[in-house]
Amino acid sequence: MRKFLSSKLSIALIILAIFILGQLLGAVAIKHYFIKSKIDEFQPQLTSIAKDVSEGNTIINDEAFYIMAFDVHGKKINILNKNHIQENTVDETKINKILINYLPRVIRNKTTVAEIKEIHGFSSKALVIGQPIVKNKKITGGLFLLKPARSYVAALDGFYLVFFTTLAIGTIIILVFLSLFIKERNQLEQMRKDYIANISHELKSPLASIKALTETLADHVVTEQSRINHYYSIILRESAHLEKLIYDLLELSRLQSEVVAFKKKIVNTNQLIEQVSEPFSILAEDMDLQFEITDQAKNLPLTYTNEDRIVQVLTILLDNAFKFTPENGQIEIDAECTNKKVKILVSDNGPGISKEFLPYIFERFKQADSSHNTVGSGLGLSIAHEIMERLGEEIHIRKSRFNSGTTFTISIKRI
Repeated sequence: MRKFLSSKLSIALIILAIFILGQLLGAVAIKHYFIKSKIDEFQPQLTSIAKDVSEGNTIINDEAFYIMAFDVHGKKINILNKNHIQENTVDETKINKILINYLPRVIRNKTTVAEIKEIHGFSSKALVIGQPIVKNKKITGGLFLLKPARSYVAALDGFYLVFFTTLAIGTIIILVFLSLFIKERNQLEQMRKDYIANISHELKSPLASIKALTETLADHVVTEQSRINHYYSIILRESAHLEKLIYDLLELSRLQSEVVAFKKKIVNTNQLIEQVSEPFSILAEDMDLQFEITDQAKNLPLTYTNEDRIVQVLTILLDNAFKFTPENGQIEIDAECTNKKVKILVSDNGPGISKEFLPYIFERFKQADSSHNTVGSGLGLSIAHEIMERLGEEIHIRKSRFNSGTTFTISIKRI
């Protein structure tokens, strides 16, 4: 069933079925309201004529419709002195046969009957209205009116024209959006598969290392204390990596599945930059990296945001920058101010991000590096993106060139 609904052909068939149903319902509705309006229009006149006929009077018909009367036995009653009608090719014999078929219904049901019918001699479909002739509270025959239903045909043609045009345009729009939806869904499905493969690899590698080292220590294969301590340090490092990965998965899942409301307050942005950069300044010395905070980033106005979450986002950006920047590389925090926003820029001169990965860099199911040669789960930027969305702010890549570095920008509302 799912495959059927995901097929463009099946969707097109559903649209066609809805169109046919809509067409039929629309045609029935137009016919119903047209007949009802004509009954309301002509019934007073027919009632008056039926009264004259019941009294044996003849009438003069100067209207553009055809009138005939029959007794209860189907014999034609001569009621007209003069019969003017726009249709001058009417075959009375054929009309008599058609109208007599309605006579039993008029007599039996004692009510008015009406119908749209194709009648030979009329240039369009004809409206047939039948009314009982009553004399002394007894039905003595039936009176029938025939009139070309040109307005009905015109209304129906107009309905079909509008309906077909709207359907054609609507179908094209639906199919375009359907194609985009199916394409996006397939991309998301592929991204999900890639993500599962990446996460599986990230989980498998440290677990395999921990298992192998633990088995070696448990079997007492290694006896030198220095090697034992080295193995313990590796186990501790791999355990920390697993812990970080699991935390990132839980954090991202929580952000994407819950309506998280972050409390905002006035924030001293300069202190925030200092708080974030302090641990990375120490790390830069250990890694032989040049870490710089520009004067613009040291002299920022007050902002209105959630301080802890902005610290978390900047930490993610700086952590990525330090992770991918080579030895003797350069990392920089810069800033720009507008009347409404403070923009904080985090730049590095690392390997950059390939063009094919740029559109998906913040996606949950996409890693910028699919070769598994990098450390981490690839979830940090997804977490940063979710946080900024919850804050009503923006995060994006200002520029990224292969082997020339990357610049990320976040915006914060200023006071």
